[in-house]
Amino acid sequence: MKKLASLVVGMALLGPGLALAKDTSSTFAVSGWHCASCSGKTAEELKKVKGVKTVTADLDKKMVVVAYDDSQTNEKALKDAIKTAGFEATSKKN
Repeated sequence: MKKLASLVVGMALLGPGLALAKDTSSTFAVSGWHCASCSGKTAEELKKVKGVKTVTADLDKKMVVVAYDDSQTNEKALKDAIKTAGFEATSKKN
């Protein structure tokens, strides 16, 4: 019975944190893109980030939209991935 009570208490403590996680979308202006290879390289790096669900890169607008689980990643990690691809990113309001 003690184990069951501990399990219930543990789940109650985890529950509220899990409820706060949600899918989020962020848009970034990316500087340094010159061709489809640049935007493709950026998209591939972003897809490697845990929690990223979709990446939509627009070469003409030099922007990328990333949908992700905010309990697994954040904008800083996404900007770091863009930097790893060799480019700089600025957050834009969605």
